[in-house]
Amino acid sequence: MRIRKLAWTMSLAAGLVLLVACNGGSSLSVWQVDSLLKVFPDDKPGANKTSETWLAPRNGHASVQIAVRSARELAEFRAETDPPENGGAKLEALTRWVDYVPVGSNPPGTPFDEVVRPAPALFPDPLRENFPFSLPANKTYAIWVTVRVPAGAQPGDYSGRVRLLNGDDQVGSAPFQIRVVSATIPEQQTLRVTNWFNFDAGALRPHFKIGELYSPEYWELLENIGRVMADHRQNVIITPVSTLAIPKVQGGAIAYDFSRLDQWVETFRKAGVVGTIEGGHLLGRASGFHTPMVIPSLLVEGGQAVWKNLEPDDPRAERYLRTFLPALYAHLKEKGWEKQYIQHIHDEPHDLEAPIYRKYGRIIRESLPGVPTIDAVGLDQDIGFFADVCDIWVPVLSSFDHQFDKIRSHVGKGGQAWFYTCIGPQGRYLNRFIDLSLLKVRLLHWFNFRHELTGFLHWGGNYWGPRPFQNVQTVINDNRTLLPAGDNALVYPNAEKNSILSSIRLEAMRDGIEDYELLVAMAGSKTVEARSLAAEVIPHINDYIRDPGDFRRFHKRLLEALP
Repeated sequence: MRIRKLAWTMSLAAGLVLLVACNGGSSLSVWQVDSLLKVFPDDKPGANKTSETWLAPRNGHASVQIAVRSARELAEFRAETDPPENGGAKLEALTRWVDYVPVGSNPPGTPFDEVVRPAPALFPDPLRENFPFSLPANKTYAIWVTVRVPAGAQPGDYSGRVRLLNGDDQVGSAPFQIRVVSATIPEQQTLRVTNWFNFDAGALRPHFKIGELYSPEYWELLENIGRVMADHRQNVIITPVSTLAIPKVQGGAIAYDFSRLDQWVETFRKAGVVGTIEGGHLLGRASGFHTPMVIPSLLVEGGQAVWKNLEPDDPRAERYLRTFLPALYAHLKEKGWEKQYIQHIHDEPHDLEAPIYRKYGRIIRESLPGVPTIDAVGLDQDIGFFADVCDIWVPVLSSFDHQFDKIRSHVGKGGQAWFYTCIGPQGRYLNRFIDLSLLKVRLLHWFNFRHELTGFLHWGGNYWGPRPFQNVQTVINDNRTLLPAGDNALVYPNAEKNSILSSIRLEAMRDGIEDYELLVAMAGSKTVEARSLAAEVIPHINDYIRDPGDFRRFHKRLLEALP
């Protein structure tokens, strides 16, 4: 006989719900944990419990995390959320559960006290959408509820509840409270955010049923990916303009059909990723970082257009760019996209590549008049060659600790400055590796505001290996470099929905982006106070608060400073 009712006791003040079943003495423990803290399988009942009321701005989000641990396996476990309500008005609530991935090693350049726990270990990261799932005995998992607050929501306290079920039986519940404040995130986002995605069909096919490149399933997948990223406030999309252009040989020369580029842009626009079209790199390398540069170029051979990697001094390379880029520019002008477009030259140029970078940077600028050029770079080198031809500097974090004068001088001359992370920095810097605190992830965009940087770039949106849930440390650079956990991807494949799954890191990133926009709004009328607040949270480049409780108090001050 199934027992449908459980005797349970709840201590809301302690943030802990403990339910004791009548069928054999098994029990389910349920308690709330700050969403900036990671829940681990070996967490004991009540670990890091809290009873906070979570503050949320209008047109923003709040994350609620409920930890669950059962003394026996619950084979058909699921969670359902009664949306937070106040006087009949309800907020939207999305319920998922946090899965674990194995991390084999911590970043070698990071001190022990900067990681959440030593590896090897299981770490929480993917946000699974499938219910029910099997909750193992004596292992703690987390239910993650994302609450979206509409711009027109009335301020006040909204009460919600997570109901926990095994099959048809309710085995527990956890109340939570969202306090909507009057502060509102502006509709127009000012921070530029790009995570690079690998949209090559060969890379996607092991994880999705997409058929051929540019098949209907392929475009559907891109739109679904765009929708998830737009929901997390990504507003820049890397766009391989060279390969999207369809070449046609006419009279021995190449003409370009940009209909596929149009479909690309419209697909992501429909998904909500609006703002900036980020033209992919036009120069490359033969292989690794220190190998010779090449210029991928289209040539006419045997009456057909073929791709060749040409040496930089080959006149055919310059000829290709001087024909392709004006055609691209004319099309951008025709579509009215030239003001939304930015163009990469070469990824992470170093000073040994200076003459080639400068030469081709000038060609690109001449061929795309008024279009800003952009590239990632390290400021820990002589960048005179870079400054000459690049408009949007994206230095890697840790390369400009004592180089802010260069950045400010560039911005003062009309340039822009973002920053990026890739493999590094490690040490005590902010980053978004899986084994780091989620507070480090959220503070990436407080860092943007603190140091007057207006964008963020990361290469690893979805550069998965063959087993994305089993291996989060892929190897690059001809199998010479083992990546820190999660550096290669911020999301996971969701083959069932021809889409992607979010991660708790991506949720923390969105919260940080929303914090940035609130700081910008605060600076509109209280510039000194906004700058002072950011400086208290991040006193210096790798000196920042590390306690989530402290951060919540600063976040409250930010929200209360806005009308």
